Amino acid sequence: MTDQVHSITDAPLKHSVEQHSRMIRYTIAMSIRIVCFVLAAVVGAVWQSWWALALVAAAVVLPYVAVVDANAGGDRYQAARQPVSPEAQPQLTTGHEDPVVDEQPQWWEAEDSADAADQQNSSTVISGELVQERSSGRQH
Repeated sequence: MTDQVHSITDAPLKHSVEQHSRMIRYTIAMSIRIVCFVLAAVVGAVWQSWWALALVAAAVVLPYVAVVDANAGGDRYQAARQPVSPEAQPQLTTGHEDPVVDEQPQWWEAEDSADAADQQNSSTVISGELVQERSSGRQH
């Protein structure tokens, strides 16, 4: 049984972290643009192919796409935080208790469906006293 760990705050990512990731994406896009221009020049000069026009078109459109991508990613409140597993959190103890390694199953946790059926079919007598409530003369 794994309990979900909740964050104590819904604070967004730090602005510097979010801005750095946008700058990295923009830099990668502009590097691809430079490669497109160089390849367009080489392909156009050597092979005179239509691929040169396709690379020039990609180099022209890529800045628009990069700017829109960098600006659209600026919502820090929508960024997903990494889930924290309970095992990663330090646990407080009293200091004198030994951790339980092999925990025995509880009576309600049947290990086998046959054991569960046997427990339901067995008749158990519980000793005790039956007490009836006395009415105080009022009708309910």
